[in-house]
Amino acid sequence: MRDDYSDIMDHPVHEPDPQKHPRMERSARAAQFASFAALTGYEEVIERTGEEVLNSVINETVFEDIEDI
Repeated sequence: MRDDYSDIMDHPVHEPDPQKHPRMERSARAAQFASFAALTGYEEVIERTGEEVLNSVINETVFEDIEDI
């Protein structure tokens, strides 16, 4: 058994008949492989976490300013 594929390297590449099987448009092909939102709700969690972090930073800054007075 050969592992270098030399026995099939010179074979012609199969091309489908363009009349029976026209090529798919690029946009349609891209959509086929696009993300399908496997992580439903992920963006909302990220946004909520970002708001919580921002609020805690703002609160810490305000309290530090009050303590300095």
